Amino acid sequence: MNLGGVQKVLQNLVREGVSIRDLLTVAETMADYSSSVKDPDQLTEYVRSRMGRTIVKPYLTGDGALPILTLAPKVEGAIQESVRQTDHGAYLAMEPGLAQRIIQSIQKAMDKAMLGEGQPVLLTSPLVRPHLAQLLSRFIPNLPVISQAEIPAEIKLQSLANIGLTNAG
Repeated sequence: MNLGGVQKVLQNLVREGVSIRDLLTVAETMADYSSSVKDPDQLTEYVRSRMGRTIVKPYLTGDGALPILTLAPKVEGAIQESVRQTDHGAYLAMEPGLAQRIIQSIQKAMDKAMLGEGQPVLLTSPLVRPHLAQLLSRFIPNLPVISQAEIPAEIKLQSLANIGLTNAG
């Protein structure tokens, strides 16, 4: 893997507030996957998966639970169907009206969830996570988006809301 690819993975992690202090795990993960995976965004997801404990730790409640918001299967499916794969990586090609409705639904659920203890996180599938995180970073920058692959097995999940689509704009 070239230096530019390593830099891109580190930038991706820092942009989403993931500590890169554990550089050994980052380097080992990139070494393990870089022979078969060339896309820095995909490599970032593998690194995030290995760093799951570090990623979720700041969001745990006093009793060690992780407060989560989840997407209804229809919403997650709509996002997944909007992901376009190219030779240069994947990108989200979603109809703006649908994107706005999804953002509004997530914002509404997050506003309600903030009344409880701890910072809620949005839990999604690994395929959807990077694209949804990028979309939400402009509109709801304080909502961490994590994938199921990043949650250690011993962590208790505290479901706060399952987010569907609002019809009103």
